[in-house]
Amino acid sequence: MFLQSQIAISIIVPVFNEEDNLLELHKRLTTTLTNIGKPYEIFFVDDGSSDNSLKTLQKIQEKDSQVTIIKLARNFGQHPAIVAALHRVKGEAIVLIDADLQNPPEEIIPLYEKFLEGIDVVYGIRAGREDVGWRMFGSNFVIWLTEKMLGVKVPSDMISGFRIIHRKVAQTLNNIKEQQYDTSIMMLWLGFSHSGVVVRHDNRVSGESKYNIWKLLYLTLDMLIGFSDFPLRAASIAGSLLALASIILATYMAILRVLGGVSVEGYTSLFVGITFLAGIQLLFLGIIGEYIARIYRELKGRPYYVIGEIYSSQPDLTQDSYAATKTERHRLF
Repeated sequence: MFLQSQIAISIIVPVFNEEDNLLELHKRLTTTLTNIGKPYEIFFVDDGSSDNSLKTLQKIQEKDSQVTIIKLARNFGQHPAIVAALHRVKGEAIVLIDADLQNPPEEIIPLYEKFLEGIDVVYGIRAGREDVGWRMFGSNFVIWLTEKMLGVKVPSDMISGFRIIHRKVAQTLNNIKEQQYDTSIMMLWLGFSHSGVVVRHDNRVSGESKYNIWKLLYLTLDMLIGFSDFPLRAASIAGSLLALASIILATYMAILRVLGGVSVEGYTSLFVGITFLAGIQLLFLGIIGEYIARIYRELKGRPYYVIGEIYSSQPDLTQDSYAATKTERHRLF
């Protein structure tokens, strides 16, 4: 096993019900990292899997001392799983890659070559992306919406999960006091240098995506609320415009009444108008409620993740699975 001070590359793989992909993923990761020729470590974070992912990972870790397994107490989500490993990696270059093998481990090599040019965040631009149409549309829409609401330019495919980040980026993320945030957008917001490299994107060999349309919509809404107050401003603007429209309409109706009277033949228009305004009000009450809920979650101070067990050959990781470093006391019990 390499000494911690020698680690050049750290791999972080969040895992949720990916038992059929893990042996092949580990094999291809170790082959790729061996070809790079730098000391490395691999962190698999089991995010509360209900299949045999953990057992498969334990068999891998027993044979490979450079593998560390972080088992979260339950399913906290992909971003908390990544953050749990970010607090413990030792490498200067930190690779984030999914366990589904859609991002080929071999593509780490061109990313790392670009990283060595002094780029803080190097992300993979998926060539020939193998996703269903609604996923492609949704991804492009989220990028467009992010640019409009956050006022920043989102480079092509930067919000994908395949990237290499410098250790200083990880340290900055670790010191952020927010409980909930999208790691990809936060890296962009922080302003570190970034660059993309075109990489291959394969079909999923086994299993299925853990992100359905409703979960993606929720994550998008949570991301926008976490980084922008535009929805609240939109509510204020829409309310002001509707109030102005109602004043104009009331004035128009009063003039018609004075000049010749107004005959009302039915209540359809009145019903539609009331329904529309009620829908707008409920929509904006929901937006305000989302912000209040986020504030509520932050104030409660519950951990971003809870670690159940750590399986590692590194004694400083296994001696106390529940100990929190100074930078993560706000996240971990």
